[in-house]
Amino acid sequence: MGGNSIGVFQVVLIFAVISGCTCVELEIMPYSAVQAKPIGKKVLLTCRAQDNKGLFSNQQWLDPQNRTIRNDNELTRNRLSVEKMTPDTLALIFTSLQESEAGTYTCSAVYAGTQTISKSVRIDTIYAISWIDAPQEQFPILGTRYKVKCKVQANPSPIVDWLRNGQQIMAGTSEHYVIDMDGLVIQNVTEEDDGTYICRAIVLDTGELSERNIKVEVHTAPTFDERMPTTVEVVEGESASVTCVAKGKPNPQYSWIRSNNDLNLASSDRSTVNENTGVLTITRVSKEDNGEIKCMARNAAGTMEKSVNLVVIIKPQVMDIRNISVAEKRESKLVCRATGNPLPSVTFWKIGSNSEMVSGLQPTDDRVVVDQRVVEGAAEATLIINPLMKSDDGLYTCIARNKGGEARKNGHLTVEYSPSFANTPIKEAWSWNKNPVNLTCLAESIPNATITWKLNERDIQKDPNFRYKGNGPISSLLVTPIDSRFYGTYKCIARNVHGEVFHLISLSEAHVPTEVLQAVLDVITATTITFSFKGPSSTGGRPLKAYQVEYKDEIKQWKEAKNKTWAINSPYILEGLMPQTTYNFRFAAVNDVGSSNWAAHQTVVMPKRSFPEEPKILNPTLAEEKYAVSPYHDRFELSWRIPPDNGEPIDRYDIKFCQVKKVNNEWVETDDTCTTLEHRSLEVTSYELQYLTADTFYKVEIRAHNIIGFSVPGQIVIKTARGGDPNSFKHDPNHLSSSIIIAIVVAALLIILVIVDISCFFVNDTGLLYLMCGKEKRNSNDDDAKLGSLYSWRFPLPYCSNASASSSTQSNHSGSEVEKIPLPPDVNFVFEGKELLNNGHRDLKVQIESAPMLEKNKKDTTVEFDLKKATSKTSFVGKDSAV
Repeated sequence: MGGNSIGVFQVVLIFAVISGCTCVELEIMPYSAVQAKPIGKKVLLTCRAQDNKGLFSNQQWLDPQNRTIRNDNELTRNRLSVEKMTPDTLALIFTSLQESEAGTYTCSAVYAGTQTISKSVRIDTIYAISWIDAPQEQFPILGTRYKVKCKVQANPSPIVDWLRNGQQIMAGTSEHYVIDMDGLVIQNVTEEDDGTYICRAIVLDTGELSERNIKVEVHTAPTFDERMPTTVEVVEGESASVTCVAKGKPNPQYSWIRSNNDLNLASSDRSTVNENTGVLTITRVSKEDNGEIKCMARNAAGTMEKSVNLVVIIKPQVMDIRNISVAEKRESKLVCRATGNPLPSVTFWKIGSNSEMVSGLQPTDDRVVVDQRVVEGAAEATLIINPLMKSDDGLYTCIARNKGGEARKNGHLTVEYSPSFANTPIKEAWSWNKNPVNLTCLAESIPNATITWKLNERDIQKDPNFRYKGNGPISSLLVTPIDSRFYGTYKCIARNVHGEVFHLISLSEAHVPTEVLQAVLDVITATTITFSFKGPSSTGGRPLKAYQVEYKDEIKQWKEAKNKTWAINSPYILEGLMPQTTYNFRFAAVNDVGSSNWAAHQTVVMPKRSFPEEPKILNPTLAEEKYAVSPYHDRFELSWRIPPDNGEPIDRYDIKFCQVKKVNNEWVETDDTCTTLEHRSLEVTSYELQYLTADTFYKVEIRAHNIIGFSVPGQIVIKTARGGDPNSFKHDPNHLSSSIIIAIVVAALLIILVIVDISCFFVNDTGLLYLMCGKEKRNSNDDDAKLGSLYSWRFPLPYCSNASASSSTQSNHSGSEVEKIPLPPDVNFVFEGKELLNNGHRDLKVQIESAPMLEKNKKDTTVEFDLKKATSKTSFVGKDSAV
């Protein structure tokens, strides 16, 4: 096969050469022999053979100078290259076509290895429409002559026309618009010339069309708002702002200029200017800011200016107020001077008082006068107080005000007076066991007093056994009483220029208390004893802090004894004792110094185990009425204290509550109103009694129980609140719920229906009863149909006459051998179905089971049906009956 193919190819090739056939051509795409391409665009030309593609070789492109285009040419490869796209297709690619690259390009190839064929295409370069000077937003100024620029470049040359808001502007038809080669001239621009203009360029030779949307917005020069003030007051030292308001299109930009030196205030270190809003902000106004300033508003249409007079108000300033010190009962003068523009008014205020003291005699205190005048260009005020009292001492504020604000400055008026120990409460001190003690004096005086000390009128200032801290107005004397010489009366002496005063402090030695006189056994249970004490004859100089007890059973030594300490005025209860045990007790009193000797010995034989003590009810009662009041109308929370168990643990509480009323000043129980409850939680000592009657008295008893028995009951009388909470009905079992009421209504309606049905039976031979029992008045077909109905089996034939019971019945019943049907609570039915008879009917057996309530005379009644007859039998099952 391979040899034959080669031979055929050689024959064809020889035939083509001999015959000189030139019917084979190259194909250049795009097909046009002359192609116009825009400058700067990418261009691609492809060359391929039309037929006999396998016979072509050595494809190449030649440039207009008949030079082979090669990719390895460093001069041309960046802008001109060839690419083999398929085995028979060679592409020529212009990266960015230039005008110099126009000309004829030739594609050549060798056919059948001998003949060279070629095809050429001419490329002409053109300029596409380009916008040389045609801004898309242009802004003419009102009242001027303005050219809307639109300069277009293309090759061949384009034709340019204009449209405004969709309507064409025709040349020579309007004096307002003139079409130039590079734009549209608007004569005497008005605000109505706002709009969108379309500059349209058309090249007829190429059919190219391009449009340029140009938004024209007419600008107007700024104008100032008439409401803009010409004078603005600002306060020295504060921040201030001045606003310039002007209208223009576009919105104007603002600047502020000081008139006397043409200073741009935006460059000042204390001023800022918002160019968009026209707000001038001065952070710290000073006197130099006083004068004329100009607002400059400018936009593309022009510049306008307006002058504003800036008036600086000088805030008040208190120049001087001197502290003064004056002796009590003399005249004092406190002077204050202040400046400002305008001159301020001056008042005084004593810090802590309710009102200021203004010029003139004060209405609330005729000792005080404020004298105000102008002295050397300043406002001067003098506060005069005569006679001066100690309560006048303190800080006084001088307040100066004008419309720029206010200024304050404090001055102190010191009232001098002789020393006083009014705030030295200590009059006695105690020490023991050589413990050091501090004796302190506070002497109030102006000027401060000097303090010295004496003991029993002996000067001790230089005694090394004493240590001092401070010699006024506070002085502390550290005393270490190493022997009895240091106990006695200490005198604290204070002196200043206005007088002398002394204060006495008695230092005594403290001792332990004397022995406890008596320990009284108040309450004794099987496991606890409650004591009371007749205290010692002397507390030793310090108050009692506690009582102590040591106790042991009689067979032990005191070194084996246990002890307990009670704080003063606490319950003196000793717990954890053993029943039927003999204990020895001894007692001591305790103060800061120590414990007294053991005394008040007691020997006690503890009672045997018994029922618990009475629970103590904690609910508070009214003082006069002696009963507790519940905040609720239907419940009460009972609280109690766990009582001593007397040797056996408490296992429960019984709570009994009864309604009571007062008869002859005694609480008497109402019949059949008592309820008893058990409470078995031993940790929770409260219980909520519920479902009580509103505005009613109850006597409540609680008894604690252990294995031995019940305690004596704790008792309390309570009263429930008036009225009722609607939500409480759901807690009351005696209240009828809505569901019970509905059931009663339904039952009443059923009774009415039964009465109506019985009336219909006897009067008109109609109704359900007639359908069940009126057998002799109905034909057999009706009876057969009704037997399978709801009414026939729900009300069985034994309740009717014998005539009814003997009727024949048809049944379509198909089910299990025994089927139970839901019945009223006093009757049960059982149907038993037998095999189908030859005639296609079944025998049915109906069993009626009596309700459980008939225990003594229980009936079992069976009704058997065949197609034509029914028989019934009843079995009585009772205590003495036989089935």
